[in-house]
Amino acid sequence: MKRKAYKNKNRRRRRNENGSQEPEDISDSEEESLERKLARLRREVEELKDEMAARQTETEPEAAEGKEPTDDGVLELSRALDNLYTSRSDNTGPHSAAAILAQKIATKSTSETAALSTQNAGATQQPEPTAPSSSGVLAHAAAFDGRLALIEAAMGISSSSNPFVSDGISEPALQPVLPAVDHLTSRLTTLMNILVGPNPVSAVPTMGSAPPSTTVTTPHLETLSTRVRKLTADTEALASARKRAVDAAKAAQNARIASAAIEPSDMSVSSSSATEVDPAATQRDEQATKIQALYATLPTIQSLHPILPSVLERLRSLRAIHAGAAQASESLDTLEKRQADMAREIEQWREGLQVVEEKMGQGEAAMKSNIELVEPWVRDLEARLGRLEGQGA
Repeated sequence: MKRKAYKNKNRRRRRNENGSQEPEDISDSEEESLERKLARLRREVEELKDEMAARQTETEPEAAEGKEPTDDGVLELSRALDNLYTSRSDNTGPHSAAAILAQKIATKSTSETAALSTQNAGATQQPEPTAPSSSGVLAHAAAFDGRLALIEAAMGISSSSNPFVSDGISEPALQPVLPAVDHLTSRLTTLMNILVGPNPVSAVPTMGSAPPSTTVTTPHLETLSTRVRKLTADTEALASARKRAVDAAKAAQNARIASAAIEPSDMSVSSSSATEVDPAATQRDEQATKIQALYATLPTIQSLHPILPSVLERLRSLRAIHAGAAQASESLDTLEKRQADMAREIEQWREGLQVVEEKMGQGEAAMKSNIELVEPWVRDLEARLGRLEGQGA
């Protein structure tokens, strides 16, 4: 790396343990390498931390009154210097979480030893960080990094937001836990909404893109258990009724076969008693036949159970359509009646117009004949008036 001369206009001062400052024996034209700059900056940051800690202990009442602490900026600067120092010390190494953790441990230990040496011996430079003395730290850090990667992959958390993890890390294809939990939660919510009814939405959001979880309270659980017990009791009652019906049908069939096999030994029985027994047996046979027919159609009804709501809705729609069609038919009948009345009225008006036209024609003909009759009289009168005027003149 290119070395540059670091010139300082003012003489740098070093803070002693008692708080006084003394100038350092460094010339203004001395060349300062990148490592020395980093060491100096780290030392100044440590001194700034100590000064901030001392000042914070002195100004605790003022900070309690509303002043914001300024330690965050110092910590951010320290982190930036740590990252820069670790990237400088190992440019070719992998930027994995394990390597950076090992480098942080090494830099922390070396920075502590360097700070103690500068305070005791008054040294002006900080030694470069060395590799950890024990190789087991790196192995433990690598194992810890692998476990963290597996946990993140299992939980479905992406590691792209971690600045200490490179983009080349291959995550194992595991089933994410959080999306699976959200999927199970949504299915349980749907089941509870079907059995119990819609529940109020909780204010606590769920992980991922799943909808907010519903509030499960003791009344809801009691309602759900009551509904399940009722469904179980209904199922048991239906099974027992079906069993009784099958037994009754079998008994009726056996009785019918036995009665058909027995020879007619009592032919002297009166017809009245026969008419009393036969209707009861016939009624029992009809009931057994109906029950068997119902149980024969029961699987079909159960198979059609999922589509029964839609079929009922369509039947209601058809009933509404038929009612509307009936109203439309009545309206059309009314309109047809009105149209027939209007046609009759129009025909009457047409007949009246024809009569008026005939009368108008007759009146015109009479007027023409009158004009032809009166016209000679008018001319004769005009001639007489002309002669009278001539004689008077």
